[in-house]
Amino acid sequence: MLSCQGAPEADLNLVRALGEQGVPVIVVAEEAQPPSRYSRHVVAFHHAPGFTREPARLQAVLVALQAEHGALLPVFPSADPDLTALLALEDPLASVCRSITTPTGVARLLMDKSAFGVEAERLGLPVPRTFSPRTLVAAEALSRVVDYPVILKPAHPVAWKYPDVEPAVARAKALLVDEPRELMRLCCMLAPHGLEVLLQEYIPGRDEAHYSVHVYIDPDGCARASYTARKWRTFPIHAGSGCHVESVHRPALEAEAIGILQTLGFRGIANMNFKRHARTGRYLLIEINPRISQTSILAARAGVNLPWLAYRTACDLPPLPAPQRRFGLRYLNAGLDFHAFRAYRRAKEWRWGEYLKTVLRPGLVYQYASARDPGPVLHLVRSWWSRCWSKSVPPLRRAAPEGHARPGPVGDLPGMADRPS
Repeated sequence: MLSCQGAPEADLNLVRALGEQGVPVIVVAEEAQPPSRYSRHVVAFHHAPGFTREPARLQAVLVALQAEHGALLPVFPSADPDLTALLALEDPLASVCRSITTPTGVARLLMDKSAFGVEAERLGLPVPRTFSPRTLVAAEALSRVVDYPVILKPAHPVAWKYPDVEPAVARAKALLVDEPRELMRLCCMLAPHGLEVLLQEYIPGRDEAHYSVHVYIDPDGCARASYTARKWRTFPIHAGSGCHVESVHRPALEAEAIGILQTLGFRGIANMNFKRHARTGRYLLIEINPRISQTSILAARAGVNLPWLAYRTACDLPPLPAPQRRFGLRYLNAGLDFHAFRAYRRAKEWRWGEYLKTVLRPGLVYQYASARDPGPVLHLVRSWWSRCWSKSVPPLRRAAPEGHARPGPVGDLPGMADRPS
């Protein structure tokens, strides 16, 4: 399982979805201490710093794992940068791992949002109007004629990840832009690295009109399982990822999504984002991600464990019968959701009473806290305590009287060593 810098949600959920089925998980991570490392399901951890920028580092780890285990191992990317690195390997994927991703050509088409926009229009898919300006002149011309607000997106997952780009922009999967001046400010910031942006028509409706359809299609093109989630809140609001999500029953939408994937020749796990138009009621396709969702643990808890199905196929195990699904189950990333609520409250979209009803309901699936797997949340608590202690240490480290020892560093404190639980 691959874990990139700055995306700790999807990798932990993927570890748990596989581990709870008895699959021993090996994590290859850019970060030295991701929460997933401390899961009880992880049997080995490999730190490969910067592998999303230098895929050769990832290839070296995969080759070493193949030699150690005497076989090709199934590899699951957990976020876009992981998948980009996997697709960039010099050797064919089949020579270093058992890939569970769709064929390379289809994956690259879906990762390149500009190319997919052209293909979607050619196929007549239900997508919002999309523009791909490649120069500031073209962007300025569009800024005068598009309807606002408009969605600004990177043309591919790592298009904006540069040190001189504002951190909030570099991290964004999409930005809601309200007026031409702000659009041009963002384009001017990004232009020195090549204007790899997408302008997409804004679909009217609140954030709870966002739905994601998750599908696993086997190598023969048969849809083995599907599942739909409704996003009640996202972070950042209006253009972010789901932080409070519910499993729902939308068979017609799932059938449409499966048809789109089969038209594209897709294989593997897909996460498709739709939004229901507030006026027409029509579901419009925003994007297709050829990987697992960051909230995949909700699907697993709801009975649709897509990573487990993909793993079984990769290992030539017999297919499972259609799963018994649960609807009305909710996922909560408590920290991000509270930040989102504060922003929604300022926008007068959510009130305290409405928010509390959603977070105090029983049976929530939490991002980190799990009685079945407490290691990750205990690691986060230790890390938080360590940061708090570090802030209190400098005032205590004044010159001590002769013969008296100074307080030791944080790493010397009992229980503060960085080691897996």
